Amino acid sequence: MIDEAKKLGLKTMIGAMCEATIGSAAIANLLPLLDEVDADGPLLLKEDMATGLFYNNGVISLSGEPGLGVRFTGKKFEK
Repeated sequence: MIDEAKKLGLKTMIGAMCEATIGSAAIANLLPLLDEVDADGPLLLKEDMATGLFYNNGVISLSGEPGLGVRFTGKKFEK
């Protein structure tokens, strides 16, 4: 879809209103392909279920871990 939009000269954007780290990490993996991004949802949450994204003055960085780069936290995910 992104390739088709670019062929048509359209800009691309992905965003979420209150996405947790898991969803925002998925968005962050597409950053090089996008013109605009709104992935600050984890910053707005009182409690998140994962870690792995880092925000620094509008720059989003991934942890470098496999997959989406997130690690689940909280008692729900304890073995």
